[in-house]
Amino acid sequence: MVGVLIAMKLRVLRHSISGSRAAGMVMGGVAGLVLAIGTIVLAASSGEVGADLLAAVFAVWLFGWMLGPVYTGGGDESVRPEHFALLPVHPRKLALGLLGTAFVGVPPLISLIAFSALAVYAGSFGVAAFSVALVAIPLMVVLVVALSRLMIGVLGVAVRSRVGAILAALVNASMNVILNQSWVLIWAAIQLDLLTYGFPESFSTVVRWLPSAWGMAAVEAAGRGDWLVVVAALLGICAIIGLALLVWSYLLVKRTTTRPLHWVPQGSGAEGGLLDLLAARGPIGAVAAKELRTWSRDLMRTHLLWFAIFFGLLYTMVPLIIDWYGMLPWAGVLVVVMAAATSANLFGLDGTSLWLNLVNPGTEKAEVRGRQTAWLLRVGPIAALFTVAGTIIGGEGWTWPWTLSILAAVLGGGAGLIALVSVYMLVPVTEPNKRGGNPLEAGNIFGQVVLMLLLVTLTALPAGGVAYLGDALDLPVLSWLAVVVGVGTGALLTVWFGRLAYRRLAAKGPELLSLMRSGGTVTADDPTLSMGRPRAKLPRGKQALVTFLWIFCWIPLFPQGLVALWMIYNDSATKLWFLALHLQDPWRVPVAIGFALAGAVMIYYGTVIPSRHERLVTDSR
Repeated sequence: MVGVLIAMKLRVLRHSISGSRAAGMVMGGVAGLVLAIGTIVLAASSGEVGADLLAAVFAVWLFGWMLGPVYTGGGDESVRPEHFALLPVHPRKLALGLLGTAFVGVPPLISLIAFSALAVYAGSFGVAAFSVALVAIPLMVVLVVALSRLMIGVLGVAVRSRVGAILAALVNASMNVILNQSWVLIWAAIQLDLLTYGFPESFSTVVRWLPSAWGMAAVEAAGRGDWLVVVAALLGICAIIGLALLVWSYLLVKRTTTRPLHWVPQGSGAEGGLLDLLAARGPIGAVAAKELRTWSRDLMRTHLLWFAIFFGLLYTMVPLIIDWYGMLPWAGVLVVVMAAATSANLFGLDGTSLWLNLVNPGTEKAEVRGRQTAWLLRVGPIAALFTVAGTIIGGEGWTWPWTLSILAAVLGGGAGLIALVSVYMLVPVTEPNKRGGNPLEAGNIFGQVVLMLLLVTLTALPAGGVAYLGDALDLPVLSWLAVVVGVGTGALLTVWFGRLAYRRLAAKGPELLSLMRSGGTVTADDPTLSMGRPRAKLPRGKQALVTFLWIFCWIPLFPQGLVALWMIYNDSATKLWFLALHLQDPWRVPVAIGFALAGAVMIYYGTVIPSRHERLVTDSR
């Protein structure tokens, strides 16, 4: 059966790898190969510090496999257990077969190269240790893959509750923050001189006792002739693999025979109370009350909202490791920006329920305004609390006009943009009543999220410009005028973009419904559809270039560009990883501006290349 399932997986991959998915696989493979080679190079280093560091790196590989399914939206399930629900196959046999399919792909091959570092590490312990390493390497690869499959099984059951969706959001946000704020960890390692003095003893003990280091323990034991420890370590790895398969097979039964749980909030105003009072305030209030109930009941929306909250909070707290409090005042702004980016598919998340509006013409305005009101009521209080608390703890007197004005601007801009983008760039998602209970399967909204991050950031420019002038001219009154500008621009964008959205909804409602009826079978990168119309497919080379531009444009634009300019303006003595800050005047500002322009150019061409190709194909027709 394993061979049959592997053949199925190969056939699925052969027909599904194209366009952006192929480009992402290539870039991910290259990045993984670099990390794997780095692990091998690290294994060649000698001494206790090098061994502890290698154990920590192996732990990163282990947790990367375990948390990867959370980060990637449930993991790669090209061959799903539900496909075999009606077949008379024993769960353990099915689990073994699906585990075999998990070894088909680039990630297991990369992991095999990474864990080959055990052979390099064993070189200094003798031939016996090298022989043990050859046995431990494939066992470690099977271990991480089995634990990854187990995590997918746990997610399939756990995230069917509200608590599970929130915990999944915490893990997902944590991984994103680590990826974005890794420079803080690197800087902390440099400051503590870990490469010279090693990790604290307690940390070394933990990474050595993790299963990811048991292969190293077996190699070291073989080097000193302690074969009892060798057998215990290798059998321990095999035991964890067997236990993971046993639990996974049980979870497969639960997943394929149990209907998804539909959680109903208790004591949240789901029945009566403030929401009924809001619903009595007319059509807009009724839609807002309906949306607030949906935000509390829909696991996908719950996950996305809490992801934004955790991301904004953790992103600004990570620099506390190096005793930098300067990012705390911006926690609320980051929550708003990320919440807007993850909420821009409001109509798509509701599926084909849009037909209720189409059969009742004239309700489009209330539908859009009600959704905007509900989003502001959900996000606004949390963002305001984070902004005030963060500014009190980590800000200074001059930061109040900046944080309050920009918060007001992005709140209004976000409320307007989520309505506008949701009707202009709708992404079809599986119908709510047909979802499998996994809130991580939110559709292919990557392009939508990237665009929203940029657009919401741009809405803060007027208020930020006035605050900058107030500081530059040393006019506190002008600085506080930025708050008025932020409130004004936020209100204007909410009203203006909302008007454009409900007019678009009234004019193109049937087309949007037709697109949404595709459910989860059509995604944003489908080569045949663009807002319901045929569209041209980019060649693989151009698709890879566009994907690269959108993924990496943020590094020169924000960290190396805008953040560096901000730190230069504040005459910060901290240089960290910002290249411009390591230069001398007059080169610092031009280099930072150059980085920002480079990021903007990458965004420009990432947008222009597809549109130009579309125009060329259309003209040729």
